[in-house]
Amino acid sequence: MAIEKIVGTETEFGITYRESPGTIFDPVSCSIFLINSLEMVQEVKAIWDYAGENPLLDARGFEVSGEPERPSQQDNRAINKLLLNGGRLYVDGAHPEYATPECRTPLDIVRYEKAGEYLLDLSREAAERLLGYRIHLYKNNTDGKGNSYGCHENYLMARSVPFERIVDQLIPFLVTRQIYAGAGKVGAENQADPVDYQISQRADFFETLLGLDTMAKRPLINTRDEPHADEEKYRRLHVIVGDSNMSEYTTYLKVGATAIVLSMVE
Repeated sequence: MAIEKIVGTETEFGITYRESPGTIFDPVSCSIFLINSLEMVQEVKAIWDYAGENPLLDARGFEVSGEPERPSQQDNRAINKLLLNGGRLYVDGAHPEYATPECRTPLDIVRYEKAGEYLLDLSREAAERLLGYRIHLYKNNTDGKGNSYGCHENYLMARSVPFERIVDQLIPFLVTRQIYAGAGKVGAENQADPVDYQISQRADFFETLLGLDTMAKRPLINTRDEPHADEEKYRRLHVIVGDSNMSEYTTYLKVGATAIVLSMVE
C-alpha cells in the first residue's frame, strides 16, 4: 500500500543586472538584499532551524566527510525568510531560491510555484527601487557560460522500500520524463558535443548514476538521506535531475507523473 505523496519543490533563480556606470555587482550581496527588500516577507519572525539537517547522510548507508552548514543566528536571519504560505525564500550560494510548502497535489505545487515567481518579482522591483539599477531574475537552469543551477523536487516515501528498488525502477522514468518535462535549450555546455538544440537544459550537467553531490558530478539519482520526518518510517526522495519550468501544464505533469510512479514502486 503506497503512502500519500507529500511533495515540495525548490527553485534556484539565476540573477544578474543591467550594467550602469559605477555599479559593482556581487550576486551574493544582491541576492541577500533582494530577499530582505520586501516588507511582506518579514512578517514571519521565526528563524530557520538547521538542527535536524545533515546533508552528508547517504541513503546507501554511510555519512560522507564534511561540515554541515550551520550559519550564525545573524546570518540565518539575513539569508532565510519563512513565508506566510508555509514556503521559504532564501539565499543558496550565489542566487535566490524559493521552496514551496509541502503539498498534497500537483495542482497545489503549480499554485505555489507561481506564487513564488510572483513573490520574487515583487522582491526584485523593491530591490531595484532601493539599489537604483535593474536586476534580472531567470527561472532557467544554465547561464550559457558553463554554470548550472537547479530545480529540485522532494517526495515523501516509505522507508520500508529498499533504496536499490527506487533506483532501478526510477531511472528509466526520469530519463524519458525529459521528453515532456524538459525546458529546452539552444546549444551545448559543460564540454558536451556541439548540438543545435536540446530538450533539457540540465542534461549537460549530469555525469554519474548515483551520488550525493548537487553542484559537481551531478547524479541522475541523488542519495541524500535527510527526511525532515520520522526517519524510521519515511524518506525524502530528493530529485535533482529536472528542469525549471514556466509552463503550468509541464510542472503539473512532471510532479504528478513522478508521484504516481513512486506510488507504483511502493
